[in-house]
Amino acid sequence: MAEQNKLYNNMSNLFDKLKIDAKKVVAIASGKGGVGKSTVTVNLALALAKRGLKVGLLDSDIYGPNIPLMLGIEDEKIVAEGDFMLPLDVFGMKVMSVGFITEKNRALIWRGALANKLIVQFFANVKWGELDILLIDLPPGTGDVPLSIMQKVELDGGIIVTTPQEASLADVRKMINMFQADKIETDIIGIVENMKYFICPHCQKRTELFPVSAGIDTTEKLGYKILAEFPFETQIGVKKDNKTPYYLTETDGPIIKEIDKLAQKTVDYLKL
Repeated sequence: MAEQNKLYNNMSNLFDKLKIDAKKVVAIASGKGGVGKSTVTVNLALALAKRGLKVGLLDSDIYGPNIPLMLGIEDEKIVAEGDFMLPLDVFGMKVMSVGFITEKNRALIWRGALANKLIVQFFANVKWGELDILLIDLPPGTGDVPLSIMQKVELDGGIIVTTPQEASLADVRKMINMFQADKIETDIIGIVENMKYFICPHCQKRTELFPVSAGIDTTEKLGYKILAEFPFETQIGVKKDNKTPYYLTETDGPIIKEIDKLAQKTVDYLKL
């Protein structure tokens, strides 16, 4: 742990502390890709905006920006105003992603230092305006891009997304260590268990997708609150013909209830 903290400290001089005109800033993280972090982030942002909050959503996963696709705005491009970029205003929230400034389906092959500078521009050179909350969809893992963001942005909390299985616990522990490292020391609001169970569309029977050890959910062993338990839902990433996200087209169901529960717990924690 001491060596890890030393590495974090050595990298802390890359950029000055960044200031954002948002009442609260929350980072959404995962120990690895494929657990549904961006899906959770998008739906949390939509639920918060539906509550009337001024929401900003930053897709900082520069190597795999999926949020534009999930919102049906993957063909949009950013407009500049002087030295500033203007985020897209969609579904009552402001959205910025590297996907808006790169060619569609083309990989961004940048080394860490250049990638970090781009991320800094997303904070310093984007005209976000006044926000109640800015959600940052971090790249998966504990690499230099999420590290730089967490060190250089005043975070009010973090949410970790995982699947509830023993194999994922080691990755979640790494994320916990990252949030708790020197010069970061950010409180973890809680953990979201994604793809936890499946509900049969015919009989409505609930089936757990991952085994439970000794009667205790694996995530509970980490000692943090479980904010929501998302079921496996094949339609959550599917947009309607008018490119409206799933959350805005449905009014009820297990996953809508969990999204709303996550939003309410986030609001309560941040006192928004």
